[in-house]
Amino acid sequence: MSSKSNPRHYPAALTSRLSSVAYVVVGTALALMALAPIIYIVIRSFLPASADVDGLGVGTIASLTSENYELIFSSGVGVVQYATNSAILAMSCAVLVAVISTLAGYSLARFSSRGTDIVFIILLAPLVVPFQGLLPPISIVLGKLGLLDSLLGVILVIVTLQIPFATFVMRNTFEGLPIEIEESAQIDGAGIGRRLWSVMLPLVWPGIITVFLFGFMAGWNDLLGSVVFLSTPAKYTLPIALTTITTSLQLPGIQIVDPGLLTATACVATIPVIALFLSLQRYYTRGLIGGSIK
Repeated sequence: MSSKSNPRHYPAALTSRLSSVAYVVVGTALALMALAPIIYIVIRSFLPASADVDGLGVGTIASLTSENYELIFSSGVGVVQYATNSAILAMSCAVLVAVISTLAGYSLARFSSRGTDIVFIILLAPLVVPFQGLLPPISIVLGKLGLLDSLLGVILVIVTLQIPFATFVMRNTFEGLPIEIEESAQIDGAGIGRRLWSVMLPLVWPGIITVFLFGFMAGWNDLLGSVVFLSTPAKYTLPIALTTITTSLQLPGIQIVDPGLLTATACVATIPVIALFLSLQRYYTRGLIGGSIK
């Protein structure tokens, strides 16, 4: 009986196997397509300026050199100073965004009243206004505060722009937790600060990591704010460096982009973000999903 019924399962088993193979093949192809530009940039960063003329081929490996990295890390270029400024900017934004949005999200989620929803809507309102349209009034405010041409001024601007979305994520994250957990701690005599620190924070770490990553990437990748609000070269960040140290006046009055320096600087600017994301990706995925829906 069983031997006669076995052939009936062959089409289903074959279809399942073909689906698995197709999934692997298509997934691998899409992954290679996504990685191809990154691989090219990494390889190009180790090639001399003449590589674009000669073309990439089998003999490319023989011409690999670290000259581009030696040049951008030399004392005359100052990429270390640019990277330091970007690190200060990114970490400050990440920490401030995480702390402020966590406190704001907890307040909006647990201390609800008639005006809470109105406050939340007002908080989200800046998301619909383009950053470019806010530059003139922000410049005036920073000028009156004496924060133009300072990293602190850029940090405050980026944090202010990131707070609405980060608060939205953290509010939904807190609302996704059963309120009974906090009520049990309150019955045991825990105050608001104790409940937030000891009970709630360990449960919302994925959301905190998510807004931390968003704040870090906003600060690390910021170009427009740094270009507008910074004027001293010693305070420039890596995104500005991509437009300054990758050009040279090789022809009278004409700036020529050096692809080797450009790709090498791009690799240096990308490594911290990739490393941070890969180390925290499991928290990021859970936090983004949990903080985006209720």
